[in-house]
Amino acid sequence: MVYFEDTGTIIDAPVGFVWDYLESEHHGPAHSKSARNFQVKETVGSTALVSAERYLNGKWSTFVSKSSDFAPFCVCNEEVEGDFAGTKFVLLYRPKGLQTRVDVYGDVQSTVFDPDEAKKIFLKLLENAYLDDVAVISELRRKQSR
Repeated sequence: MVYFEDTGTIIDAPVGFVWDYLESEHHGPAHSKSARNFQVKETVGSTALVSAERYLNGKWSTFVSKSSDFAPFCVCNEEVEGDFAGTKFVLLYRPKGLQTRVDVYGDVQSTVFDPDEAKKIFLKLLENAYLDDVAVISELRRKQSR
């Protein structure tokens, strides 16, 4: 087990706005620099099986992720295929007035990378996803305030 946590991240938007974004058509394209070819393979209730490719170490690699969304509280993810198969993590969303606190807890697994490298790479993937999301959320908030 390669446990990780990243707590106290703040998004400058209310939790309802964040969830509206996560469930919108803007969310997937926000990650186009680092991920492509998203396909929802199956959806059962709040859980979706999603395949895609992510840009990793200079090449595109396929992965499949099982994601369960429990708005507005958390997203639970499990990588079921790819370089990080077996990785599980949860993102918790907590309202902080006009902001949202995001805490992430998880366990990184990989048959491709050694444990320390896997953790470092996976945390960087999560950081990049956060930065992509924040950029789009900020833009959407600016448009809303006009």
